[in-house]
Amino acid sequence: MNRQSGFTLVELMLVASLLSMVLAAVTSCLGAATTSLNLDDKVAVAMESLQRSIVRVSQVMRPCSISSYRVMSTAADVPLYATAADEWMEPIDGDPRPSIQFRSATGELSLNAALLTDARSLRLQLENGETDNDLDDDGDGIIDEARLIMDYDGIPVAMANNVEAATFTLTGRLLTIELRSAARPRDGSVQRFTARETLFLRNN
Repeated sequence: MNRQSGFTLVELMLVASLLSMVLAAVTSCLGAATTSLNLDDKVAVAMESLQRSIVRVSQVMRPCSISSYRVMSTAADVPLYATAADEWMEPIDGDPRPSIQFRSATGELSLNAALLTDARSLRLQLENGETDNDLDDDGDGIIDEARLIMDYDGIPVAMANNVEAATFTLTGRLLTIELRSAARPRDGSVQRFTARETLFLRNN
């Protein structure tokens, strides 16, 4: 007499329960991985944007004439370095400043530096709705959110957006440019990052 073997209803229910738990665990892991990727993507996009911005600024500054380089004075500079605040003054070696003025050589080499552009400037301008109060006014993680504006022959040009801070430090002929920004992923945390470039100013 032949006996046919198979699964009982109880066994099928146990297998189904186990499969459900395994699928739930896999789904949870996939969800966490997807969330993590989304968080990383948001920060990565902000970092990539900041890096592109500093490359643009570096391209503009590379032909800068070092003898024309000026920084915006503050009250602390008076009277030793300037006669008043908010005027263009000679740079202090190794002192980072957020606002600068310069002229550029019209050619790429030092021997062409006799021909210079009109004076241009780089400065931070607060975004609409932002106040200079060291606070994140719109909740996006960026404190005192601003744009880096270049005055290009009387025309304001945005060189970088979503910037917390910008500094220009001239040490000898080396100009270090730093831009700082931040991003707030969906988990509510804030990640800050800095882009930095150092140029050798060869034009006098």
